[in-house]
Amino acid sequence: MADAEAEAAPRPEMQRLVAALRARLWQLQAELREQEVSEASSRAYCRGFCQTLLQYAGSRGASEHVLPFLEVYRISIQSFANARPYLTTECEDVLLVLGRLVLSCFELLLSIPESELPHEVWLGFHQSIQDSHDALLEFGNNNLQILVDITREGVWKNPVLLKILSQQPVETEEANKLITREGPSFLQMRIKHLMKSNCIPQATFLSKLCADSSEIANVSSFRQAYITCVCSMLPNEDSIKEIAKVDCKEVLDIICNLESEGQENTAFILCTTYLTHQLQTANVYCSWELTLFWSKLQRRIDPSLDSFLERCRQFGIIAKTLQHLFFLIRVIQSEAQQDSRDAQQQFLKTWEALFEEKWKH
Repeated sequence: MADAEAEAAPRPEMQRLVAALRARLWQLQAELREQEVSEASSRAYCRGFCQTLLQYAGSRGASEHVLPFLEVYRISIQSFANARPYLTTECEDVLLVLGRLVLSCFELLLSIPESELPHEVWLGFHQSIQDSHDALLEFGNNNLQILVDITREGVWKNPVLLKILSQQPVETEEANKLITREGPSFLQMRIKHLMKSNCIPQATFLSKLCADSSEIANVSSFRQAYITCVCSMLPNEDSIKEIAKVDCKEVLDIICNLESEGQENTAFILCTTYLTHQLQTANVYCSWELTLFWSKLQRRIDPSLDSFLERCRQFGIIAKTLQHLFFLIRVIQSEAQQDSRDAQQQFLKTWEALFEEKWKH
């Protein structure tokens, strides 16, 4: 109890931080009011607002303590709602900033265990969001509705969401209702948080539900999340079957995305698994591109040429088509071209023997 009370009462430096934030936002709003409503004034306000939020939300004091950090977002949302009468949506930054503010606030809420927040703090935050939402509704902005709903029921306490996370059967209608309410951005953030928290089964189930939903126009990010989760559960026969169901071109896109996001190990696991499946099933659709990706990732993760040649040899043994062997030889020649001539000749002899053994009849 004493610890909760201590957390509920911000330290003096936290109080100063919040007071400074209020003062700066009030100054921005005062400057805005003195000008005519225009694209230029709206753009200047949005720029100043973002710089202020970055300064205070990114400060060490706010990020180390939950309540002041939550208060930063409460005050910022409230201030933006109060400034809305003096902003014009002819400036695209207005709705863009509001949308990003909502997403950033939701990202924070996902990471806060509600048991650590005093009940009165949670109620006060919800009421403030509700008031800001009511103010924004006068201008046709419904951006805060999702935050109102979530803070009223609890971040992870929606009944349908609880069923999904416990991997219980969910009616299509109720699942679609939840997906429509939260939208792709919020659902993506939920899945990323679950993956980061190592709640892989829950992330897998939710991402699969979204990837199969007709309520989401572009499901590529959810399919990538789903495949990423599946890769983390390998080796597993069911996981291999799930990966094998995906079209090779989509697999290549996912590999590219994972690589660009710095997830090289996951990209390599996916690439190796899918290539192995193709070799075993004699499927050559997009196999050259897949083999090329695999060779680059293999050398990046393990620079040893000997390891690379051994993996190629293992692939050659399970390959069922000459075309796959030709692809492997091409990447071998490309990767081994800097090696000694003797090593290249020795390896080519090994492959000639493999050819003779596999196809002598």
